Amino acid sequence: MEQPCLFGANFLERFVGKPILHDPKIAIVELVANAWDAGASQVKITWPTTDNEQFFSIEDNGTGLTEKEFSSRWRTLAYDRIESQGSTVLVNSKKRTVFGKNGVGRFAGFCFGDSYYVASNKDGEHIEYEIKPGSGESPFSLVKHPEEAYVREKGTRIFVRDFSSVKIGEQEVRSEIGMRFLTDPFFTCIVNGVAVDFSHIPKENIEYKSIKLDSGDEIEIIVIDTNDADKTTKQHGVAWHVNGRLVGEADWKSYGFDEIIDGRSTEAKRHTFIINADFLASTDSVKKDWTGFNSTAEFELVKGEVFDFVKSHIHGQTRQKRERVISNVKRAHEVKLRNLTPLRIERWEEFLTEIQGECANLSEKDLLKLSGVLIKMEQSDTKYSLINKLHELNSDQIDNLHNILADWSLDLAKEVLDELQVRLKLLDELQERVLDVNTREVQDLQPLFYQGLWIFGPEYETIEFTSNIGMTKVIQELFKSDIKGSRNRPDFAILTDSTVGSYSYHKYDEDGGEVGIERLVIVELKKPGIPISTDEKAQCWRYVSELLRRGLISEDTKVTCFVLGSEIDTFERGARKENNDRCTIQPLGYQVVISRAKSRLLKLYDRVKGAPFLEEERRLKESNEQNVIEFGRKAK
Repeated sequence: MEQPCLFGANFLERFVGKPILHDPKIAIVELVANAWDAGASQVKITWPTTDNEQFFSIEDNGTGLTEKEFSSRWRTLAYDRIESQGSTVLVNSKKRTVFGKNGVGRFAGFCFGDSYYVASNKDGEHIEYEIKPGSGESPFSLVKHPEEAYVREKGTRIFVRDFSSVKIGEQEVRSEIGMRFLTDPFFTCIVNGVAVDFSHIPKENIEYKSIKLDSGDEIEIIVIDTNDADKTTKQHGVAWHVNGRLVGEADWKSYGFDEIIDGRSTEAKRHTFIINADFLASTDSVKKDWTGFNSTAEFELVKGEVFDFVKSHIHGQTRQKRERVISNVKRAHEVKLRNLTPLRIERWEEFLTEIQGECANLSEKDLLKLSGVLIKMEQSDTKYSLINKLHELNSDQIDNLHNILADWSLDLAKEVLDELQVRLKLLDELQERVLDVNTREVQDLQPLFYQGLWIFGPEYETIEFTSNIGMTKVIQELFKSDIKGSRNRPDFAILTDSTVGSYSYHKYDEDGGEVGIERLVIVELKKPGIPISTDEKAQCWRYVSELLRRGLISEDTKVTCFVLGSEIDTFERGARKENNDRCTIQPLGYQVVISRAKSRLLKLYDRVKGAPFLEEERRLKESNEQNVIEFGRKAK
């Protein structure tokens, strides 16, 4: 048998929160916000005093509620206003962003009586309900009352039919409303017949400033500070007025003011800046639908002046808080700071203070981490050069860097990128030098293939090949080559028309001792212009035969010879097999090698050929070549 949930007598207090149910200042703000969300342009409040002896009521000219809408919204706990009705309401053909989200404000009526009433008109339908607190199977109940005459065609009235024990007067109510709901001149609140205006805000909570421009125009700024932070920033921010009309909406996000102040901070939930710039009406600055400003020279000038003013004001308000945070950070890094010189500590603190001032959204926790990074930079060899590189990145690139570091450790990323850099440099060398008719260029390329065996296939990456100097010496002696330079580079043989390098992988017995050569790779680079024909392939077999004859390799050794050149005889493009297919001689054109290298790099070269390290490599080569030319001229 199913049984319903039971609610304790204090459920509403825990669900809604004590302030809404017991603090009349918070309760009235919640009810006015509900009228705003209903699209009202006027709110009339009857506030009980010892003089008027009236019952509390708040009445608006918003959209009103049908019986179906009222029943659905009031009976739904944790009602989501945004999901059910959207984040905006249409008022005089203009979208207005709503304040409410979770629907708890509707219970603020309990602050003014043991029960409260809701009367509403919409589409000719009039309803009236009493909302009573409850417990057990229901935390509250809705009691329908007979329809009474309702003056407005549409709108909602929330009221009580008994005296309310409120402890604040009507002037304080006007003050609380004025500090939060004067951003839109078309939204009027009337308390006991008196319209709320700026004069109702206490002097300690309001400040008037003006900025005179070189053009003679004047920007008037009203600064409102509630002192006590509200729950959210939705009744705060920067509001722009032109000719007594709100342009856009009051918030911190529009036009970049959230760079100055963190929306989560108490300052953002306290301050409102109302900007009066009537002279912009005579320019093309205001959009035709009044939803914002066009980026005209006039508006950009005003925005810059206002931005600097707001920034200066907020920084002045938060100076002590920022100093306290810096003090906490210094205390947390006290031990590390002892290892820095006084000059470096001073530079560290100046840097930290500047960052704190520029980055409003930086929490104390984030600043603590950043300060630790700065200490490490002071101790590093490169100092703050990393910051210069970060400064050059745009916001998307910063996000990309964050994602990379989230997926990779820095050491692993560097290992991968270092290997990639080596391969890209090799490919760059190949493209530049491989077709050079100068024999010396071929000699310079041969050492690169010691690190470039990966070009020939994945099997050459899984095995650690080493340059075999002994075999290279045999090849050198076989052709009786005494070309100058061969003694300086014993890791490869320099012949008349080519260079030959040999790279081997040892065979090991069960005890880990070397028992011969398991794999041998011979790379011969032919000088451009020397075609690869039958004789060139046969020459490779002579290398292998000599190594077999001298016992440097066995008949079981798997040998692969790559003969590289700029030209290959049409009939000699295929591989030659020797020694019962244990020896393969494969001719390859330089262009094929380059294409293979690009494919093995997943075409990365074409995408990163403008990488800084490649550009720097090319620049150094050009510089060295120029120095050689200049030296030659002087020698003459």
